[in-house]
Amino acid sequence: MINFMDYVVHAFGTSTDWNPDNSYSSLTATSDALLSFQTPSTLALHVSSLSTPNFASSYTLSTLGQIDGSISYLYSTVPLRHIPSQTPSIPLKYLVRGYRDIRLPVVLGEKKERIDQSEDPRKPTLLHATLALPPPSVLTALYVRRISPGTLLSLSLYSKSVTAPVLTSGPPPASGLAHIQHDTGQYSIEGLGSTDNALLGVRGLWNFGLSPPKGDDSLPAQTPSPEAVDGFTEFPSGLPLPPRPDTMSAYHNRLASKPSLLSAGAEFYYSPFSHVIGLSTGLRFTTLAPHITPSEPPPRSTSHRPLAGTSASLLTPSNVSHSSFPYTMTLTLTPLTGSISSTYSVRPTPTLALSSRFDFNFYSWESRYVVGGELWRHRSRRPDDSDSSTDSLSWARAKTQDWFSPAERALKDERIEREEENVLKFGVDDSWNFKALWTGRVKSLLVSAGVSVNPAASHVPTVGDEGSLDMKRWTGSVGVSIAYST
Repeated sequence: MINFMDYVVHAFGTSTDWNPDNSYSSLTATSDALLSFQTPSTLALHVSSLSTPNFASSYTLSTLGQIDGSISYLYSTVPLRHIPSQTPSIPLKYLVRGYRDIRLPVVLGEKKERIDQSEDPRKPTLLHATLALPPPSVLTALYVRRISPGTLLSLSLYSKSVTAPVLTSGPPPASGLAHIQHDTGQYSIEGLGSTDNALLGVRGLWNFGLSPPKGDDSLPAQTPSPEAVDGFTEFPSGLPLPPRPDTMSAYHNRLASKPSLLSAGAEFYYSPFSHVIGLSTGLRFTTLAPHITPSEPPPRSTSHRPLAGTSASLLTPSNVSHSSFPYTMTLTLTPLTGSISSTYSVRPTPTLALSSRFDFNFYSWESRYVVGGELWRHRSRRPDDSDSSTDSLSWARAKTQDWFSPAERALKDERIEREEENVLKFGVDDSWNFKALWTGRVKSLLVSAGVSVNPAASHVPTVGDEGSLDMKRWTGSVGVSIAYST
C-alpha cells in the first residue's frame, strides 16, 4: 500500500496528462508490484489531509522498540479538488499497486493540445518535503515542474543530520539528484545526474508501431476521372466513391485498434570519480487496455463479426472484445554482471493476477525463482439482491425503494462495494521465503496487515569432535499499518 503523499503525487501526474508507464524505469513495474511488495514490520499510524485543492499534509507515527515518525507537506499549482481524499471514498486500486493496465502512449502533438486548452497558464509545479524524526533526522525534498508538454524536470534532495565528524570514506550526509525526461509518445529519453560520486546516467525507451504518418505516402492516390458530381466520382456501375479519408484519422483508427505494445529500452550509468559503470537493457511485451468499448450490447441479429474486407471490419477495433486475458512479459539483461531476468504476469480473471520471475547469472550459474499474485475480493451478495421469498425485510425495501432516484441508488451501491473491497497479495521464492499482505477497510480506516516468514539456518554444537549440526529455523515478522485521511 502506498502512502497518501505518493497517491497525491500520482494524481498530479494524471491531472497533467503525464504517462509514468512510458519510461524505462517502469519496464518491470507490473511484476515488481506483484512480487516485490513490502510488508509492514511495525505498528504504524498515518493521518493525512488534503486541506485545500493545492495543499496536503501527512503525519506518521510508528513503533519498533522506539517511537519514530515523520511530517510531510505538499503543494501543487494544479488544483486537485477532483481527486477523492477521504479514506472511504478513495478506490483501493489507487492505493494498492498491482497488475498495471498499460495505456497507449499519447503522441506529443495531442499532449500539447490538451495542455494548451487548460485554464491555468502557469506551468504545473509540485513541491514536496518530508522530515523524519526523531534525531538523526532525515529531510527529503522533491521539486517537479512540467517545463513543456513533453518534458518533465524533477529535483530531489536528501539530507541527514549528523552528530559526529563525517568520515571521508562513508556516504555524504547530503546529496542531490536531477532528473529530466522527454516523452514524445513513440519514445522516451531520460537524463540523470547525482552529486553522490558525480554519477551520470541516461535511459531510453522505444515503442514499436507508433510511428506517425509521413505526408500522404501511406494512402493510395485516387485515379482521376473526367466525370465528377458533387465531389463524388461516378463509376460505370453507378456507385459513388467517397472522398479519401484523412491521413491522421486513419492513423488514430490504427492506434485505437492496437491490441498490444512492444517496447525496448536501455540505461547507462558512469561515475568519473569512482569509475563505476552500469549498463542494462530490456524488452517488454504487453496487451493494451481497450480504448473503445461499446455503450450497449449489440442486438442478436448483428452479433456476428463483420464480413472480412468490408468497411465495417476495417473500422471495428480488434480490442473491443478481447479473445485473451491481459498479460505482460519482460526480459532484462545486465551484461557487466552477467544477470538475466524474465517475468511473466497474467490476469486470468478481473479479481486474480499471477506473476513469476526467473533470475539467472551466467558467471556464477546461480538462479532464483519467485512466484506470487494478488486476489481481490468485492462485496458479497447482500440480502437486498437475493430472492424476496427468503428475505424477511423485502417488504420494507420495496416501500423505501422509491425514496431514492436510480442515480442515488447506484452511488450508494458503489460506495458500499468500495468500502467492502479488499485485496490479498502473496509471494514465495525457491528458498521458501513467504510473505503475505492484506489490505482493506475497517469502518473509516484503511488497514494493511502483513506477515513475512523466512527460513534461517542455525548451527547447533554437538558433543565430541563432530563439530556442529545445521538446523533450519523459521523466523518472521508481523506488522500493521493504519491510515486515515480527510
